[in-house]
Amino acid sequence: MKQLIKTFRVAFQAIFKNKTRSLLTMLGIIIGVGAVIMTISAGEGATRQIQNQISGLGTNLLMIYTKTEHRGGAHVRMGKPIDKRDFELLQKNTVFISKLSPLVVAGAQAIGPNGYKSTAIYGTSHEYFDILNRDLSSGEYFKEEEVKSASKICVIGKTISEELFLDLDPIGRQIRIDKIPFTIIGLLKEEGKGAMGQDQDDIIIAPFTTVQNRLYGHSRGYDMIMASAINESSIASAKIEANELLRESHKILEGDENDFEITTQVELQEITGNITGILTILLGAIASISLLVGGIGIMNIMLVSVTERTREIGTRLAIGARESDILTQFLIEAIVLSLAGGTLGILLGIIGNQVIYKLTDFYIPTAGYSILVGFGFAALVGTAFGYFPARKAAKLNPIDALRYE
Repeated sequence: MKQLIKTFRVAFQAIFKNKTRSLLTMLGIIIGVGAVIMTISAGEGATRQIQNQISGLGTNLLMIYTKTEHRGGAHVRMGKPIDKRDFELLQKNTVFISKLSPLVVAGAQAIGPNGYKSTAIYGTSHEYFDILNRDLSSGEYFKEEEVKSASKICVIGKTISEELFLDLDPIGRQIRIDKIPFTIIGLLKEEGKGAMGQDQDDIIIAPFTTVQNRLYGHSRGYDMIMASAINESSIASAKIEANELLRESHKILEGDENDFEITTQVELQEITGNITGILTILLGAIASISLLVGGIGIMNIMLVSVTERTREIGTRLAIGARESDILTQFLIEAIVLSLAGGTLGILLGIIGNQVIYKLTDFYIPTAGYSILVGFGFAALVGTAFGYFPARKAAKLNPIDALRYE
């Protein structure tokens, strides 16, 4: 035990003897560990943010849409489109679905008092707002009667209001969408950026009947049917029920593949969780390359140190030091350098996360496991890259070492 303590003391003396060189040696480990912690934490933060946004999409959400496949650089519909007949069938026969809304989306040019803007207009039923949890900051939603009568009314997002009306209250005012006047009856609460970076406030929502009849000029199929299960435990049952009803509606024979897709909120969270998890691993792996570079730096400096201290090593061997003592001493030096760099790297990663949060307002939680991964890598790198120089020092011939100039 005393010998080990003495070995530690000698190792620390050698490190502090060349403070500048030791610090520069640790620099690669510091940057590497900091980068690993920041990238893993950023991936964790992105995952949480996307999951929270998906959770906020709606209550027990199901999305029903026509299946497509990629052909010749374009998405081609595989079968019958989702349409009014499907919607009414689900509306009359479902037990596990509480709310349903068609969704038709069109690109449009909106014109207001302050100019014009290219945006998206969503055609929905009155239940869409409950399904997607879209609250109003002022005004009111359109009602079922207004959907049936294809009224020229709409609800707009904050971005539309700010760009086309500036400081004016948009409620009760008109907005022209592709030359057709719509009266604004509601202003949505601000939502900000979506999971994929899209502006969720750059939106106009109108009755789907109005969008189909006034903008399309005909009642084509729906882009999607948005649905809400009666409760969280009924999501799977609601999907099975909708699947059976739509197969019957589309006259799909047993054993044949569906020409539609049903995606639930749970599945969407799993998919995005898997994607962000893979990206986090890839980013962490890329960042860990700098740790390898730092390890090579440690090995290089330790080899230089062995060369510089050849006579010292020879003297210690000549007066009775064992090979294991020399090996342990140099290995401890390498590990201490690596762990010290790892500790400073952890501080760099935590501070870096806070700086990014302050500059971008993107919250990055410092994941506890990222600290363990970074510190563990630092220890592993120190041991792996320190062993070869330490072994070289231990294998020196005492006589040759004493003669070294």
